[in-house]
Amino acid sequence: MQLLLTPAEFGQFFSEFKPRFVAVACRYVRNAAVAEDIVSDSFMAFWEIRESLPADINIPAYILTSVKNRCLNHLNAQLRHRLAEQDLHSTRQRLLMADVRSLSACDPDRIFSKEIRLLSGGAIARMGEMTRRVFLLSRQEGLTYKEIADRLGITVSRVNFEMRRALDLLREALKDYLPATLIFWLFSNRF
Repeated sequence: MQLLLTPAEFGQFFSEFKPRFVAVACRYVRNAAVAEDIVSDSFMAFWEIRESLPADINIPAYILTSVKNRCLNHLNAQLRHRLAEQDLHSTRQRLLMADVRSLSACDPDRIFSKEIRLLSGGAIARMGEMTRRVFLLSRQEGLTYKEIADRLGITVSRVNFEMRRALDLLREALKDYLPATLIFWLFSNRF
């Protein structure tokens, strides 16, 4: 047996129950516009399948069940969305913390020190004898230009010239690793 409900009866039923159902939906979804949509969709779904429902169906209970289920679907979708946002936020936070730890632990001196020593050693080996001796006396033994000049029997201006030459050779050898200003710092620390 089919449920026979005229459009006028449905309109009257809609006018009577819609405000109550919207109030119930709004209590759960906490958004009047969403509650209105849920209730309207529930009434429309009922109207579309009314001919397949039994004649003795409790229409308000049927539509209220539809409202309840749609509210649950809405709330579950919101919950999934919030959990996904939290997971994304948590993942971003973990990545950010990992980046901070990684960058904090990064020691450029340690990373490049072996390569720099190899390049520096090669550059020192290619220096002329006098340039190499002046450089090593200055950087390894910590002698002043005057002390180097006295030891090697050359002038202080020659020591100054040989040091500039040594630093120029080292700057060229290390140009891909360090800015020129850091080369002076590097070689002010003894090998």
